Formats: sequence, structure tokens, C-alpha cells
Amino acid sequence: MSMPDFAEANAFVAVLESRSFTKAARLIGLSPPRVSEQVRNLEQRLGVRLIERTTRSVSATLAGEHLYQRLRPVLDDYKLALESTNVFRDRPAGPLRLTMGLPAADAIIEPLLSSFLDRYPDIYLEIAVENELVDIVASRYDAGIRAGERLERDMIALRISDPIQVIVAAAPSYIAKHGEPSSPAELASHNCFRVRLPDGSLFP
Repeated sequence: MSMPDFAEANAFVAVLESRSFTKAARLIGLSPPRVSEQVRNLEQRLGVRLIERTTRSVSATLAGEHLYQRLRPVLDDYKLALESTNVFRDRPAGPLRLTMGLPAADAIIEPLLSSFLDRYPDIYLEIAVENELVDIVASRYDAGIRAGERLERDMIALRISDPIQVIVAAAPSYIAKHGEPSSPAELASHNCFRVRLPDGSLFP
């Protein structure tokens, strides 16, 4: 049996953690067919099925879960070993993975990108723009940016912007027909467009 290589092991772990070949491909910068091929090669080399695939879900077999539990610490140590050489550099370097909602990407990060990359050319920056709440530990992100009221209780948070003002607007024709609310509480009796968040809740 030929030994599996690092890329195959990394693809296997990415698929299990993201529960999707497509998401795993975006995570590690490959095409979905290539990720599928790497996982298939790993299974063939080991002679055991590691992942159960259906059109709707991806899950580990018993052998796959056992391998994942042994591989995850090894991959973490591998990454840390490579990053440990950064102390010998005269400027920061390496990958930086961030997750954030679209408002943060547009209003906070986008204006800073050019100057940040000019200042830190050795940092490989990866930004995932997604509005749903993400477990940054399980998804292997270094940090995330979310609105303050949407943080998990155990997260360590740092304010990076001033309070963001929310404005409620209405067409003059609507005000003429329905009247102008005198307080936010009165909006409950008006016809409002609201944003439903990915977890099913409505934006306040």
C-alpha cells in the first residue's frame, strides 16, 4: 500500500468539517472534483470507506471518524510547526482566515484591504462573506466579524467600529396613507420589509 499524501489527508478532514465537498473545495482552494478524487484516492490507499456520500449529506463512517480524530491534531501540529518559523521573520506572514457578514465586508474591511496588503504582503488573506453564524473554531477560522448582538456567549469579542446607525425609511405616499410612527414600537402595526436571518430569526 502506498502512503497517502498530505493533500489527501487535508482534503478528507476539510470535507468532514464542512460536511460538503463543495465547501471543502472552497476552503482549501481546489475544485470539487479534485477534492472528491483526493478523498477517493485516500480510501483506495487505505482500503476502507471513510465517508458516506448522499445527494444531501456527507458523514464519516466509523473508520472515517476514527481517522479524523487521529488526523486533526496532526494537521494542527503541522500548521503550528510551519507557523513557528514566523518568529524569525521581520514582518508577519502566513494565512489569515476571516469570516464576516456582508455589511462588515463592505463598510469595515473593504476600505482597509489595499493598505493592509501593502503593509503585510506576506500574509495570505482569505475572507468568507456569510451572514449565518459560524463556529469559527470548528470551521478553522482565525477570527470572525459579526454584529454585537449576534455573538455566542463564550466568544471573546473586541469592538472594531463605532455603533452602526439603523434608519427606517418610508415612501411619502405610504406616510400619507398610513401616518408617521412616533416611536419604534409603533412599527409593529405598520407594513415593514424585514430581513430574515439564516437561522430563521428576523433582524430586530
